[in-house]
Amino acid sequence: MTAILKTQRLDLRPLTDSDYPAYKRLVTNPVIAQPVGFSPQPDDRQVRRWYRADRNSARSYAIILHQTNQFIGAVIFYDWFADNGLPDETSLELGYFLDPEYWAQGLMPEALMACFKDLKRAESPVKSVWANCLVSNGRSCQLLEKLCFQTIGDQLMGVTGGGQTLQRQALFCLNLNDSQNN
Repeated sequence: MTAILKTQRLDLRPLTDSDYPAYKRLVTNPVIAQPVGFSPQPDDRQVRRWYRADRNSARSYAIILHQTNQFIGAVIFYDWFADNGLPDETSLELGYFLDPEYWAQGLMPEALMACFKDLKRAESPVKSVWANCLVSNGRSCQLLEKLCFQTIGDQLMGVTGGGQTLQRQALFCLNLNDSQNN
């Protein structure tokens, strides 16, 4: 169950049905969709599938700005699958996006740090958080490095944004037990 988290400027709460219009507006915005490899013009059915999957994730957070009570992004933790193809209960995969109007204000690091602190406090076996990022998405790669994620490697992956292409993707990992992440 997703807890409600509060930071100095944000509320992080479970995604609700009322978030869908803002969620759709953001995930279909080319400024967000292209750097993460989303299809540039998904149909409503596809966006609804993404939303249902994100909402049903064990830990999915709507990022709400205190000042305006406005949905400005999301943080979603997905199951991480081990090399044997089975879910690894000690790891999660991180996904996130933020309205470009709020970029470069420190809001995403604030949101992610609150989520990581909650994961560490929770009665949870999770020890590692994994993230994939297109190497061309410098802003996101820098964010992960700022938050003490370690680069594990990179590989070519098929990306659907603007047609199927191969793009270099970096794999990052954060050890929640690392003292740098308190």
